[in-house]
Amino acid sequence: MALVRLLSLFLLGLAACAPRVLPPEARLQGAELQGLATQPSPALLLGLRVAFQNPNPFPLPLATLGTRLRVGEVTVPLELTLPPGSTEAVLPVRLTPQGALATAQALLSREGVEVALEGRTLGQDLTFFRTRLAFPLEPPRVRRAGVNLFLENPNPYPLRAEGRLVLLGQTLAVRLELPARGEGRLQVVGFRPGLEGGGGRLELDLEVPGFFRQRLVLPL
Repeated sequence: MALVRLLSLFLLGLAACAPRVLPPEARLQGAELQGLATQPSPALLLGLRVAFQNPNPFPLPLATLGTRLRVGEVTVPLELTLPPGSTEAVLPVRLTPQGALATAQALLSREGVEVALEGRTLGQDLTFFRTRLAFPLEPPRVRRAGVNLFLENPNPYPLRAEGRLVLLGQTLAVRLELPARGEGRLQVVGFRPGLEGGGGRLELDLEVPGFFRQRLVLPL
């Protein structure tokens, strides 16, 4: 019995000497919609810049806390190891039409999606931050140069534009592929002379290929 008691006291002493792991802190510093990937399949690329604070005097693998980034219906486990003190990291998220169409569509709307960084330790649920992100589609800007019409896409992803041009009593079909943060000349089907005057409008269906479609009316 004495030996068992001594062994128990020894194990308790070891436990008391073991360092206590303190949960880290995390703050969302910013987010950026980085563009649209086409290979191997369409995907919206999102980057979240997060500031971490590890209060422990040793590196802390976030996997030990079951830390995960949740963006709408998408969950991304984090395999980062935090050094002691402060550090920043950009957390990438890939949204595909197959696995996260609803999340991608909400992200491109004014409603946005909920974003949270979560974990679990010692039976306790942790929420490092929770917020909403939205990157609503910005309408193209129209530029006229003589009889030519140009559209500038201010968004970080390409757009497909299709619709009609209503000008001086004429209605003409138009279509255009706009590069990300780029410009293109509107292709007018059935163009006739006399369209150089002012006024008119563009009625367009704008599409983020594979993800999102929106109808806009742009005055000229």
